[in-house]
Amino acid sequence: MSEIPAPTTTLTLDEVNPASFDFWLRDDIHGAMARLRHERPIAWHQHPDSGRGFWSLTRFDDVAAASRDWETFSSAYGIQVMTDPEDAARIGIRSMISTDPPKHTKLRAIVNRGFTPRMVAKAEDSVRRRAREIVDAVAPRGEIEFVSEVSSVLPVAIICDMVGVPDADRPRLLDLTNRLLAGGDAEYGGTKESLVQAGHELRDYGLWLGRSRLEHPQEDIATTLVHAEMDGEALPPEDLGPFILLLIAAGNETTRNAISHGLWALTTFPDEKRRWLDDLEGHAATAAEEIVRWASPLLHMRRTLTRDVSFGGVEMRKGEKVAMWYVSANRDETHFEDPYRFDITREPNHQGGFGTGGPHFCLGAHLARREVVVMMRELLRRLPDIEATGKPEKLRSNFIHGIKRLPAAFKPV
Repeated sequence: MSEIPAPTTTLTLDEVNPASFDFWLRDDIHGAMARLRHERPIAWHQHPDSGRGFWSLTRFDDVAAASRDWETFSSAYGIQVMTDPEDAARIGIRSMISTDPPKHTKLRAIVNRGFTPRMVAKAEDSVRRRAREIVDAVAPRGEIEFVSEVSSVLPVAIICDMVGVPDADRPRLLDLTNRLLAGGDAEYGGTKESLVQAGHELRDYGLWLGRSRLEHPQEDIATTLVHAEMDGEALPPEDLGPFILLLIAAGNETTRNAISHGLWALTTFPDEKRRWLDDLEGHAATAAEEIVRWASPLLHMRRTLTRDVSFGGVEMRKGEKVAMWYVSANRDETHFEDPYRFDITREPNHQGGFGTGGPHFCLGAHLARREVVVMMRELLRRLPDIEATGKPEKLRSNFIHGIKRLPAAFKPV
């Protein structure tokens, strides 16, 4: 089997600018990121969509090194390149993901027991039941809009079940997380101001949910949080609301897009789909891992420099932003053999879709893997001929590798 060559781009090196929202609507983004990776792997990018600009890291090893050096590459000043360090106070969202050790480690330990492999295994029955219900609802139809009717339904249901969000509140929270993470997409607000407003509403909801669990404890993560202590004291309100916000937003957005990209990949690579159909159970784990690599649902995560540093031969200054481009790291030819081949049996597959190590490795990685496995396996078992019937409608964002809509069809069952 011959290796699939790297894609190309019509952009010159100076025209490749991942700071721009519109850049991510192009069809040649992987060719463009490959050009950066090969010719200017550490690059400065500036654009109105990115505030004051930032450094781009596009090689896997550079992304991994920055992820592990939290003392230099800090998370405490924001995680998206569209905001600047001084925006953190105005936005007012200080969730666990926007902290560094030792505080991050203490906060993470509080909720970590809700996302261990053992706890995810306990949630398996709920994930399976929800996946069956989703397929039951669409199976007689034959034609569906895959994102709104399948891929967005499972993750938001599971994380809201775990956190303890009432059913009636879930559509509103889904809308708010879309607005919080939508970048420059006008359909979801598309401005820094709409991001701030969504963040405030989600934070306030988290505080309300926390108060309700103080009065009426239940078997859910919200109850765990409001009764937890850090350094002998209860979590302060400025931590509690954003904590719940983070769980709902992260638990929904990335898994939804992994499942959406998964269907598009299986449509684009029908031979791989047939391989999976030949052994649904045996290929499930490696196929899910490859879907996450291929999708890279989070395009980047941002850090802010706490000191002047020479990194990869480039001089960077204290206060400058640094973007770690997972979508490029997951196609790095020095880290993955034949990286442009979608291979459901790829092993080893140390993909960076959940992060590349360090204290911020995705807390919900085990849960996300199970949701992708269960949802895709249920779809292929019940609707083996399902496929996308049109190109994905992309989210206009330089943060989330989102698919807003994806038409799909299959033989009605």
